[in-house]
Amino acid sequence: MGFLKGLVKRLCMTMVTATMTLPGMAVGSALAADNPADTWVKICQKDEKAKKELCQTAFELRTPDGQFLATFMVLELTGEARRIARMIVPTGMLLQPGIKVQIDQNKAEDSKYAFCAADGCISEMLLTDATFAAMKKGKALVIGTTGQAANPVSFSFALDTFKSANEGKPLEPDEIKKRAEAIKSDILQKRKTLEDQLKDAQHKAQQAE
Repeated sequence: MGFLKGLVKRLCMTMVTATMTLPGMAVGSALAADNPADTWVKICQKDEKAKKELCQTAFELRTPDGQFLATFMVLELTGEARRIARMIVPTGMLLQPGIKVQIDQNKAEDSKYAFCAADGCISEMLLTDATFAAMKKGKALVIGTTGQAANPVSFSFALDTFKSANEGKPLEPDEIKKRAEAIKSDILQKRKTLEDQLKDAQHKAQQAE
């Protein structure tokens, strides 16, 4: 069991790094429906020595200008019936209340924080068969946490592409690269549009003085 945990941790760290290069949709509908990032992504990695393959189906939320918001991922290891849900949220949250996970109108589940790093705070929980099934047929998954001012903070993940991504083939390395390039280009274009809008508003304000 100790070996298995070590294998999962080692593969997870590599795959999380890969996923973090694939920006996802922002909270709500801030990104357009045809945005290349507006979907769940499946990435798998095999450990040749252990003959085990770890797959993660993940969705990363970002603002239109590329700022990280949150990540939800499902980790599955070949030969293992258990699934792990891993959530990453920004730092600056109150750790004691933990995280609540809710799918549509189903009962919310509690998850505790495992640790925090410079890029965010991580929480993990066992994903039951019932919750996994609910994700496949649900509309939205919301993770809720608490900010430093005791204010509620929530992140919503659309579930419409989760089932097809989870049951489909994982992305190949060249597909991951192309996807990352498309998302980067989209973000840069959105940043330029926002900057142009700001400059235009400032120009109009100056003319009105």
